[in-house]
Amino acid sequence: MSQPVVLATASRRKPLWRTGVGVFAALMIVCGVLAPLLANNVPLCARVAGQWSFPAFADYFGSPPPGPNDLSWKQWWSRLGPGSQDFAIMPPWAYGPGETDPALYRAGPSFAHPLGNDGAGRDVLARLIHGAGTAIGLGGSAVLLAGLFGTLLGALAGYRRGWLDVVVMRLVEIFLCFPILLFLLFASSLLGDSSLGLVLVMASLFWTSFARIVRGELLSLRERDFVLVARGLGISERRILWHHLMPLLKSQIGVTAAFCMASAIVAESTLSFLGIGPGQAASSWGNMLRQGSDVAYLGHWHMWLFPTAAIVAVVMCCHVLADRVRSRATEQV
Repeated sequence: MSQPVVLATASRRKPLWRTGVGVFAALMIVCGVLAPLLANNVPLCARVAGQWSFPAFADYFGSPPPGPNDLSWKQWWSRLGPGSQDFAIMPPWAYGPGETDPALYRAGPSFAHPLGNDGAGRDVLARLIHGAGTAIGLGGSAVLLAGLFGTLLGALAGYRRGWLDVVVMRLVEIFLCFPILLFLLFASSLLGDSSLGLVLVMASLFWTSFARIVRGELLSLRERDFVLVARGLGISERRILWHHLMPLLKSQIGVTAAFCMASAIVAESTLSFLGIGPGQAASSWGNMLRQGSDVAYLGHWHMWLFPTAAIVAVVMCCHVLADRVRSRATEQV
């Protein structure tokens, strides 16, 4: 009687995206993807002398256009009169990550700036939101690339076996010999501030996790009775692999991706904290933490506490998501 009870309990569970950790993960993804539209000192949409402009969207492709009349966009927006034909729609949080205010030099949390300002008078909340974009963009790209490459090699090695399995496993062993942090430091010293370079380096370190998991699972699945029956029915090996076996590995791949995402965020933050990597040219939680740690002895606690909390919260979220996905997959077996 225990199995029906377990299945009934599992069926009553909320979908993962409706749980607290799922909502937090979705919020971080939204902040990362929409950072230029959520916190910026340039308008989402503006009409200047009858011409339409979308400066905040231009942030995705480079720098936004300069403001009209030799003013910044925010200065121009603040001077618009009630009867003006021109208008602008500002983001929900009208502070940019690079907008400075000398009067708010290292200012603590206030009503106007709930998380305070940093050593250059920049809004900490705006920098945290854009830091999520850096972490999600670099980490997510690296994990996606590693997942595609590692899953492909692991699937071919585990299902085909033979010389391909030997070659893939030797490659895995070679890449596992590299200490992650030292390899990242060495690669960053060669590639400089290249975001693409960092993504490729992290992907080259994380693909082994996907390859090992997928290979190990397929070594067991390929000997199951339903696979033998499918072969007897004349179904092609390619269809058996990609249409019947790989869908069974969604949970394992998802768990691996969550753990790799946590590692990627820690790696990017570590490089930025040490003063190297692409995080120096953009808002990065590691860069913010380094700047806050330099003045921690002066009592400016808000400069290091909030980026630390962001890193810890996102990494814990990835680990909890991995644990939830794994437990749900176990209950469905």
